[in-house]
Amino acid sequence: MANKNNNLKIRLRNLLMYLNTGLYEKENAIRLSLLCAIAGESIFFLGPPGTAKSMISRRIQKAFKDDTKYFEYLMNEFSTPDEICGPVSLKSLEHDSYIRKTEGFLPTANIAFLDEIWKSGPAILNTLLTLINEKKFHNGNKTEKVPLKILLAASNELPEKNSGLEALYDRFIFRLPVDFIKNEDDFFEMIDQPAHEEFKLNDEDKKLLITNTELKEWAKEIDKVSPSEVSKQVISAIRKEMTLL
Repeated sequence: MANKNNNLKIRLRNLLMYLNTGLYEKENAIRLSLLCAIAGESIFFLGPPGTAKSMISRRIQKAFKDDTKYFEYLMNEFSTPDEICGPVSLKSLEHDSYIRKTEGFLPTANIAFLDEIWKSGPAILNTLLTLINEKKFHNGNKTEKVPLKILLAASNELPEKNSGLEALYDRFIFRLPVDFIKNEDDFFEMIDQPAHEEFKLNDEDKKLLITNTELKEWAKEIDKVSPSEVSKQVISAIRKEMTLL
């Protein structure tokens, strides 16, 4: 068992190395995003435009071997549920049903990235609450299970107080600042790269990718984990500190 765990650690370390190829000073963002995807949680990036937030989400998509449906959208104050969840089926309306055609949209995605999330309207945000928390989508009179591994969201601002966005913000257990490249050597190495170099894994590297079968096995093991007393003390201290903010 110890040898198996060591092999898995080495494999994940190598996978993270490849996912970071061509990115600079984004190791924490990649590592935490992959952790969230494995655990079935979501993550929020706070940072200005041009800090590779969308590229991070596209890299996380590449971490999985099985067919992965990816959805990405730039939110704005005029965004509608049709743009996120799919248009209403005209045929269903003929039969007095309100069913959305969700194929290719967020409810059928395994990995999704929503940029400028706090600019969207309450109709979309209420839908996102159920998607993130329960992994379900209410489509007409049916409740559909969504295959979402992770929702990555980003903005250059936090939601305003008393804006009705607190419940959604609370669903993002991981919240990470993402900034510009600070080290000058890293910056000049970045600009020396080809502008449109495509990120690919060779056949040998593809052995590093995570399968859906592995995710199911790991989920069972994750459910068996109980925090140690030291972990509980740290979590308790963090909760108290956040209460005082």
